[in-house]
Amino acid sequence: MEVIRGLENWKPARNPVVTVGSFDGVHLAHKAVISLLNHYADVENGESVLVTFSPHPRMVLPSADAYDHRFRLLSTDEEKVSLLARTGLGRVLILHFDEALSQMPYGDFIEKVLVRTLGVKRMVVGYNHNFGHDREGSYDQMLEYGRKYGFAVDRFPEQLYHHQHLSSTRIRNLLLSGHIVLANELLGYNYGIQGHLRNKVFIPDDPCKLLPNSVSCLVKVKKGENFNFTVCECADSISFPDLQVLRDGDALKVEFIKELNLGRLSDFVD
Repeated sequence: MEVIRGLENWKPARNPVVTVGSFDGVHLAHKAVISLLNHYADVENGESVLVTFSPHPRMVLPSADAYDHRFRLLSTDEEKVSLLARTGLGRVLILHFDEALSQMPYGDFIEKVLVRTLGVKRMVVGYNHNFGHDREGSYDQMLEYGRKYGFAVDRFPEQLYHHQHLSSTRIRNLLLSGHIVLANELLGYNYGIQGHLRNKVFIPDDPCKLLPNSVSCLVKVKKGENFNFTVCECADSISFPDLQVLRDGDALKVEFIKELNLGRLSDFVD
């Protein structure tokens, strides 16, 4: 998978089949969209291209849960690229999201970015596709632009899990309410955070990463090639009092396995 940062670094692709979105967490629904993208790239004898943004648009656009309030990420840029690299994608184009890009009209984005620069052959969009300034773009509008500029448009159906919409927002809410197991099921992997130990407290390397809240949980603590399982309390901070092998300054990855009811022995066994 080739990673391109910035439109100025784009090089011509063969019959690009494109999707656009934040893809925070690269969860099961995202992977299903990418699978369809790769399929159509094969059909078109072309390349699959995923266009995403850094920073996340919700960290730039004014909102009640903006960056300096409550919004937190499921995946950093590095984690997102690592997850995407396992999906069979041809290219990932990361665009810097700022005020100027947020104000770009939907039609301009399609014409200047997707058509003139990328040379899109086919678009794959989500079932609730809304994009552009004030979310003015819709699936029907994308169809119109497709007819105008000569590219096909395919809409991916809504993805449900346990009869509920599968989305990054739902996964964030599950983690914040302590439903670790279900969040991991929707992600398709165990949610994790990279960080360091400082004064016996685990500090995430990226302060924008979401920290599961208000739950006792089983975690896997990885230090280099070694790892230990332990129980920790997730609240305003995380510490590992039972892991005496850890020292201040240690680089760690914490994977959240499952929430625990400490009154039930069954939570500790399969």
